[in-house]
Amino acid sequence: MIEFVILLGIAGGWLTLASTLFIMLGLGKMWGLAGILFMVGFLLINQNLKSRYMKTIVDASPRAKELASHIFEMNELIIISSYIISLVLYTVIQKYIEIVIRFP
Repeated sequence: MIEFVILLGIAGGWLTLASTLFIMLGLGKMWGLAGILFMVGFLLINQNLKSRYMKTIVDASPRAKELASHIFEMNELIIISSYIISLVLYTVIQKYIEIVIRFP
C-alpha cells in the first residue's frame, strides 16, 4: 500500500507539472493559476488517502505510523514543488524562445 501511495504522489506531481506547464505555454502565463486547481485537487486527494490509511493501520507500531505520515507529507512537498518547477520551466522556455528568435 505504501508503494502505491508513493507512486500516487509522484504521478500527481508529474500531472501537476505537465498540465500547468502546457496550459501556460498554450494559453499564457496567467493561465498558470489554473495549475493551482490541479495542485489543490491532488493535495486534497493526498489528505483523503492519508486519513483513510491512518485509520486502517490502527494496530501498527508507532514507527510505522510515523513513517506513513512522513510519506504523505513527502507527497505534499512533491506536488507543491512540481507546481513551482512548472513556473520556473515556463520562464526558462520563454527566455530560450526569446534568445533563439532574437539571435537566429
